[in-house]
Amino acid sequence: MNRIIPKPKEINYSDGFKTLGKDSVIYIDDRFAGIKDILTEEFPALSSCRFAEKPDDGADIRFLFNPSIKNEGYSVKAQPSELEIEASGYAGAFYAVQTLKQAVYFESKSGEVKLPCMKITDEPRFRHRGLSLDESRHFFGMNEVKRLLRLMAFYKLNVFHWHLTDDQGWRIEIKKYPLLTEIGSKRKDTNIHGWRSADMEGKPHEGFYTQDEIREIVAYADRLNITIIPEIDMPAHFAAAMAAYNHLGCREIPCEVHWFFAGYVPKQMGWEDWNRSCCAGKESTYSFIFDVIDEIAELFPAPYFHIGGDEAPKDEWKKCPECQKRMKENGLSDVEQLQGYFNNRIAEHLKSKGKRLIVWNEALAAGNLDRSVIGQYWTPQKDRNVLKHIRDGGEVIISKHQAFYYDMCYSQYPLTNTYKFEPSDKIIPEKYMDKVIGMEGEVWTEWIDSEEKLDVQIFPRALALSEICWTTDKAKNFKEFLARMNYHEKILDDIGVNYAENEVSMPKGFMKRKKEIKEWYKHDQHLDVKKNRLLKQSKRK
Repeated sequence: MNRIIPKPKEINYSDGFKTLGKDSVIYIDDRFAGIKDILTEEFPALSSCRFAEKPDDGADIRFLFNPSIKNEGYSVKAQPSELEIEASGYAGAFYAVQTLKQAVYFESKSGEVKLPCMKITDEPRFRHRGLSLDESRHFFGMNEVKRLLRLMAFYKLNVFHWHLTDDQGWRIEIKKYPLLTEIGSKRKDTNIHGWRSADMEGKPHEGFYTQDEIREIVAYADRLNITIIPEIDMPAHFAAAMAAYNHLGCREIPCEVHWFFAGYVPKQMGWEDWNRSCCAGKESTYSFIFDVIDEIAELFPAPYFHIGGDEAPKDEWKKCPECQKRMKENGLSDVEQLQGYFNNRIAEHLKSKGKRLIVWNEALAAGNLDRSVIGQYWTPQKDRNVLKHIRDGGEVIISKHQAFYYDMCYSQYPLTNTYKFEPSDKIIPEKYMDKVIGMEGEVWTEWIDSEEKLDVQIFPRALALSEICWTTDKAKNFKEFLARMNYHEKILDDIGVNYAENEVSMPKGFMKRKKEIKEWYKHDQHLDVKKNRLLKQSKRK
């Protein structure tokens, strides 16, 4: 009978129903400010109810403060005579409402709701339950981001990792440096048909968020108990910034916002200077970065700030007089330590803003990295630097490629890769699990150019992600999860989410899967979308 995703820690149903309607009287503890609006939005039948000032003032629906409940946790007790919800803060009360909404999703649209009698005790496994969106490669805009945030909240995902800059576009207004958006937010074309293709779409691509738009989205997310972590890539993936301000490179040479993905196109062009990091030696580089961070930190109250730090080419640093001087002055033995120095200076600046730095796990290779820095582990291969980082007291977020890269096709990474993933499986020893703050799905958009494809790639993977982040390992059961998915597919249909039908009809047999993967990589990154259209058409008949 359980319909809830993610699966609650404990849920028991009993006979009978609790009626929610216009005759209900509701009490909400003052410490849950904002829940009244959430409750009446999710349950329109309660919008005309009386709201009591005290819990014993005839209230049959009560939101009560209980300090013993863990952060984001909640309890629900629904009996024919009353509905009682307890939490220690807004987040728990919010998630209780989402659970109730899922339990009676279709009934909640009627004038009166019959909620099954139940008892729920629930709390999350991890504090970081994240989903990313790359808007450098393709810009989606405010309405799409809000839609995604609302879906995340419904499934208790609480971190939105927003990839706002890269080689292919700078997507956030910085008032002190207007050329970042005047030049850096625009590219002349867009690469299509895969990483080994030189084919182009044939039209320019542009877009960015004003600071007022950022504030609106951040406020919207906060209401949904979602923290937004901005990612401003550096020292690599910095071409859009260097196109606007050439002096940020070791050499002040012309640079363009990249209209291609990876190195195949520039290799065909004979362009040797396309893949560069910003200069880690010039003090003017740090001044620029600190100015940018100062403006962005004011927009995002999150206690974290992501700078990427991955795939940083360093050949230019080895020849740059300023970089070599910086290394000598600070006793740095190699360019890896120079990147560690670069990251540590940013980490120190962020500490003054009350924030911690997050980097991708390649940046952990620098042996001098401050242990306050959080590493995000994405690489498909094992990384001994991750283990060293946590042994030394550092923390990590897990985004292992095989389980959490949602831009990849389902034939390569089916839903089971996410659902059955455990950090302790050959990655993080059990004794260091307290150093894992959570897990996160990544959505890179080189080949994701529409809402239709975005939905196919993310859903139902995001539902599996929510369950493994929230629910204890011992409580997970993939077969039972799929049974609940049958109900949630109907919900997603009603919302208008273009989820992957039956994981876009996974081909049976290794050879068939291998053939599809090859087709996806070399010819058609929209293969899953096309298959999904056919399946949905068949479903409607």
